Amino acid sequence: MQKRYSLYFFLFVLAGALPAQSVVVPADLDDVGGIPATYIDVYIEADTSATGEQLHDTYLLEAGGLYYFTKTNRWDFDVTIAATGDTETLGRPIADRANPTGGTSLDEIYRGTGSFYWDNIYLILGDEGPNAAMYETASFRPQGVGQTYSWNNCIIEKSRQGTIRAEGDSAKVFITNSILRNFGDYELFQGNGRVVDLRATFGDSVVIKNNVIHNILDRIYIGFRQRGLNYFEFSNNTVFNHVGRHGFIQLKNTKESVINDNFIQNPSIMGSAPFLADEQINFEDEQNFLFTLDSVVTGASIEMLNNNIHWTDDVLAHYEDFEPVNKPELFSPLFITTMTNDTSEAYFTEVLELNAVPDRAPLIQYSEEAVTDQNATGLTNIMVEDSLFAVNSAYDRGYLFDFRRFDPCYDPNAVSATAGMDGFAIGAAKFCGALISSNRRAPYNESLGLQAIPNPASDRLTLTYQTTVPGDVSLEIFDVRGLLLRQIVNRQAPSGSQQIVVDDLSDLPSNMYIAHLRTPEGRMHVKFLKQ
Repeated sequence: MQKRYSLYFFLFVLAGALPAQSVVVPADLDDVGGIPATYIDVYIEADTSATGEQLHDTYLLEAGGLYYFTKTNRWDFDVTIAATGDTETLGRPIADRANPTGGTSLDEIYRGTGSFYWDNIYLILGDEGPNAAMYETASFRPQGVGQTYSWNNCIIEKSRQGTIRAEGDSAKVFITNSILRNFGDYELFQGNGRVVDLRATFGDSVVIKNNVIHNILDRIYIGFRQRGLNYFEFSNNTVFNHVGRHGFIQLKNTKESVINDNFIQNPSIMGSAPFLADEQINFEDEQNFLFTLDSVVTGASIEMLNNNIHWTDDVLAHYEDFEPVNKPELFSPLFITTMTNDTSEAYFTEVLELNAVPDRAPLIQYSEEAVTDQNATGLTNIMVEDSLFAVNSAYDRGYLFDFRRFDPCYDPNAVSATAGMDGFAIGAAKFCGALISSNRRAPYNESLGLQAIPNPASDRLTLTYQTTVPGDVSLEIFDVRGLLLRQIVNRQAPSGSQQIVVDDLSDLPSNMYIAHLRTPEGRMHVKFLKQ
């Protein structure tokens, strides 16, 4: 069934990517507090013929533009919202919420019955201002039956109950190639913050794949309210800074589950204690498990393979020194008996650090303070803000990170770089796989002497290296997320000293980049700065 769903996902994305009618929505149609922006839902609802039919089904938002939803939308038609323009330079278009009357009350985004598809958008689901006590419960609560809801290549943040709370049967939810962060409450000690919630429904499929997920308060997936689910997949995700008050993944009445090739660092930092297990259903007031199956249906199966699940020393010390909590157990008994593979194949432990991600020390501190005084406010703030705009502003609550240097990749020489089911890297391939997985069999060889000259570079770069045998050579440029930007060489090359001149770097914004070399004698990479 896994292959069937992969093909199905390709077909529906293709359908969304090639719509019948599309239109570019300008980013300056309205004035929002003196800032040029566009009320996107107002635009969509005005985009009709004289007989009331939608003129377009795909709305292209301008790179770097600012768009707002103004109310709870109840559309009965399908909508695709995607980016257009140079998002690498200008950034993704931002979609947020606003009250056009100037009030502080903000509505949910969607309760309609149609399908929707989001692509390459920075989506702020619940930002109610820097001083908000908590975020919106769930901005997306679609009511449709048999509909598809997809987010691809997006940044999604700030929601109390995740990306979606589907309230109609047979929903298909796909979250892929995206960055998800800041799910939970600012100041309330509650278990909210999951990525997907099927609320009292029977779902068709939930696929969470190739994402970077961090600063999440609750479980990554919650299924205990769902009546059932045909297919669940959680694969090739990189998860870290996970507070995890009630565990990690909780399934119920799920026919087929696939949990493969994930990089999971410090799941459930908050730990395990009887009062934290109050939503574990079968183990309430007893024990937290990271992976739980609450009830099983006939013929159910769980495939779980090749996941790196590990805790760093500081989190292990937190479990050891902070008496109220313990390190959580991995699997509930019913989860184990439903697995089709041996538990020894489900995971391995390789402790690694990611290259440049937000600090986890505040999360350890918040976890301890919240457990000590559950009625306190301001203690469970797990929201990390971008220091680019937050320093000395109301958004500065003491937990900042410069997301311009965000790099959720790990050592390409690690076991995890070849541990996937296909021999490639585990974790979010969208961000790190191109660099790490392409190295999977060739050893790192510094004697190749790869250099980037000058460094920093301007519009021209010279790459030099040397080999002792002829053979296939590949030389490519990646950004720091591991995305391939340019193939410089891909050919048979002689042995000896080589010099390749890259004449024009004008299309690359000022940033750090990686030149990556593969030869019969191994591989090597070098970082260079484009000014």
